[in-house]
Amino acid sequence: MTASGGGTIQTTVSGIALVGFYAAVLWRIVKRNSGNRVIESGSMALVLFFIMAAAINIPSLPDWVVPGLGILFLLLGFLMIFFLMQQGYNAIRRNRRD
Repeated sequence: MTASGGGTIQTTVSGIALVGFYAAVLWRIVKRNSGNRVIESGSMALVLFFIMAAAINIPSLPDWVVPGLGILFLLLGFLMIFFLMQQGYNAIRRNRRD
């Protein structure tokens, strides 16, 4: 095995370890904040961002895949902002009632 082959294996293993670490952290965040739609949609957007970043490096994908993931990422971002504004509005309403 050449030095470049070893580098490829190391890159692959470190990438898998990084994905596993992020999955574990996001799983704990979602479980700890169950029902919080801002956290849930934000973590889905973050996972989709990593998938999109990985999909950009795959040359054999059809041309419509990465833009489709980008549109989905944009929609999840808007959804997260909507839920964040809804939480803020509800907090202001509760504060005024008290």
